[in-house]
Amino acid sequence: MGLTDPAVIEEAYAAYEAAAARLAALDYSGLPIKTLLALQSRRETLKCAAEAVDHQILAAAQTQATAKEIGAKNWPEVLHIRLRVSREEARRRVRDCDHLGPRSAITGEALGPVWELVAAAVAEGAINIEHVAEIAAFFAKVPLWVDPVTLAQCERDLVAAARYKTPEELRRAAADLLYRLDQDGPEPDDTERDRTRGIAHGKQRSDGTSEVSGTL
Repeated sequence: MGLTDPAVIEEAYAAYEAAAARLAALDYSGLPIKTLLALQSRRETLKCAAEAVDHQILAAAQTQATAKEIGAKNWPEVLHIRLRVSREEARRRVRDCDHLGPRSAITGEALGPVWELVAAAVAEGAINIEHVAEIAAFFAKVPLWVDPVTLAQCERDLVAAARYKTPEELRRAAADLLYRLDQDGPEPDDTERDRTRGIAHGKQRSDGTSEVSGTL
């Protein structure tokens, strides 16, 4: 896909903002319940699909400058300050962009997203950010020995499930899939064990103590 003329983008966004203002000014109170529910579904689809545009914008911004050049220590901080979102939400947006946004090889060649099927489902508006979070949580727990072919099949299965399941239902499906992977796979090696080791300190109490938990 070639570069879009900035004037075309500006025109499209002016029309988008005008349409959004018009929709907000409408009176929906006289519509029957069937129509209202249908409109809710349509708006949810548009809201989900908008995430894919955000991924494109952030990915493009990251190719133009570093966070430090903008005056921040990292990209989550850029979003936290400029968009006035929480730090957690800013980190979530950057993580999703890393997995679902367009990429470039060192040679400059355009590459697809890390999770192409997830990205496509988001662009369609078929799944939401909560579905993406559950899929990301699954892949964070997948053992290192799982081969690329199996990983690709896992992505297909999870995206297919996310298209008709709630995030809670998807979490259970992902847990079942992870269990089956562990049942079929080899014993974890030292590398796998090292990945899961760690110590976490809880919030400090008023008496100066804090709870410590971890896996060794």
